[in-house]
Amino acid sequence: MSADSQNPGVPAEVALPPAPPMAVTEPVRMLPDWLDGRPRIGIHTSIAGEASRALDTAARIGCTALQIFSASPRMWPRPHQRKVPAPIAKRFRERRAELRLGPVAVHANYLINLASPDPRQWENSIAAFCDEIIRALQLGAEYLIVHPGSPREAGIDRGIANVAEAVARASSLAVGADPGVRPPNSSLRVLFENTAGQGTGLASEFSHLRGILDACRVRGVTPQPGICLDTAHLLAAGFEIRTPEGLDRTLAEADAAFGLENVRVIHCNDSKAPLGARIDRHQHIGRGHIGKEAFARILTHPLLRCDSRAFLCETPIDRPGDDRRNVRALWSLLGLTPPVAPRSVLVGARRSRALRSPLPARPKSRARAVRRARRIPSRIPKLRDGTRSSR
Repeated sequence: MSADSQNPGVPAEVALPPAPPMAVTEPVRMLPDWLDGRPRIGIHTSIAGEASRALDTAARIGCTALQIFSASPRMWPRPHQRKVPAPIAKRFRERRAELRLGPVAVHANYLINLASPDPRQWENSIAAFCDEIIRALQLGAEYLIVHPGSPREAGIDRGIANVAEAVARASSLAVGADPGVRPPNSSLRVLFENTAGQGTGLASEFSHLRGILDACRVRGVTPQPGICLDTAHLLAAGFEIRTPEGLDRTLAEADAAFGLENVRVIHCNDSKAPLGARIDRHQHIGRGHIGKEAFARILTHPLLRCDSRAFLCETPIDRPGDDRRNVRALWSLLGLTPPVAPRSVLVGARRSRALRSPLPARPKSRARAVRRARRIPSRIPKLRDGTRSSR
């Protein structure tokens, strides 16, 4: 007997065609305003006075990107320095949006040693790196660059594990420290910087960097960290990047180790140290052992072309204007002219110079010198007989 005859009041089920699969819509990521097709050229800029002043300085000397410290790079942060005051952080983000600068990279404190085998130094480094993450998030930076550190006698494997564990712990602490610290639509990525190979420091070899990234992936660090390559460190560590063949070979090795798509920042620094010296000494663009021709190949290499990859100088400032000259050197090697700074930046710079300028020097003249010479005898003490001492 059929189901219909058993239940005559219930209509038979009608076979419907299978429903089409639901389309899965992925969230649309908005491109940042600064991503406007221009090369991202910049330099490390001082935050003296207030963080937002670094933005005006960068725009004035022809930058489209920049790197800063978020606090003193050679001191452990004090309690009141753990965060950027909210008004200053907001002013930095707003001014940056006006000037369309990006990406912004924050360089971590030099005292941080995430690979340290010493428990006390390792814990201090985690706490300091957590503060670095919080400040970078407050400022809306894209990247936080850190040297992995030195495992000393503990060995490379232990050092790599320490770095990954430290980053995982610092990241979770930073997220749990203050839910409101992250501005809307912010995304911060940790970048590990290669080193020159001094002492027992990690990251002078690409295998070290690959091991750190793999260890971070195992520990679920998000977003997945990336790499910052320093040209002076590469040369000092023994990578021949001055010739076309040597550059191609270096980039092929880097791509095989950790993928060039993970190289988000390149520090463009000439080197005072020769190839393989394992000494970290930066020099002005074109005045060191790398040379302008090599930098031209690096800036225009097909494997390094990317709208969002930043080329940032960390060159010394031996004379006023060295920062502008090094930035202009990079633009010149690209065959381009630096962007013109907005009028608000130029007006602000003139006003700032006027406030800092000393009072005009008193004019020197023969008459003034004569008057001064006539006053000198009056300073010589008189003797009892009324004459002056010959002293």
